[in-house]
Amino acid sequence: MNETERSEIWVRQAQLDADRGVIECRVCQAKGSLADSITLWRNAVLVFAACHECLATHDILMRPTERGLTIGMRLREPLIVGARA
Repeated sequence: MNETERSEIWVRQAQLDADRGVIECRVCQAKGSLADSITLWRNAVLVFAACHECLATHDILMRPTERGLTIGMRLREPLIVGARA
């Protein structure tokens, strides 16, 4: 399964979830309330959603392209995996 297929599946599932007032964050995949997330809709279709916790720690860039949207994200601070003693 490629990235395009995964995105299409997410969009279909997100639309069904949004009808129930629930959304899955594209960053951490946690399910939560639509009221506790930022969403991007295009032509009445949900194309992106992120929870407030992820938005507090990530910079998200959205750009239009010929085929739709490109969405990228990065951590605002470096991820520290281990600490020296």
